[in-house]
Amino acid sequence: MEGPEVERSEVELRVAARPAHLSTVRAVAGAIARSTPELAIDLVIAVDEACTALIARSREPDAQMLCRFTREGDSVRFRAEVRSTAVTVPDHDSLYWRVVSSVTDAVATWVDGEGRLRVELRCRA
Repeated sequence: MEGPEVERSEVELRVAARPAHLSTVRAVAGAIARSTPELAIDLVIAVDEACTALIARSREPDAQMLCRFTREGDSVRFRAEVRSTAVTVPDHDSLYWRVVSSVTDAVATWVDGEGRLRVELRCRA
């Protein structure tokens, strides 16, 4: 027996890793989750905090931040990355971690072997 088909959509966004572009990323997050107001609020807060942390740790002045949103039914997965000189991720006692983990169902932040700081989070309605 098969369950109902879950609607899936994906959006990829590449912007300069600068605070001036946070409003664009927040707008996309809100649009992705607009049909579920509670999800939209949590997603926008989490995306804003995650992107702010990435921008603060970006490597070059002309660094690009790559953001991917995947909507599956009442859930949104957000992934973002930026080249970074950071060798550690934000501490679990940091304000960033407390805010993001309080409004998401799952969050992970790591530095990969190619010098990119990455974040992945999931919000469900």
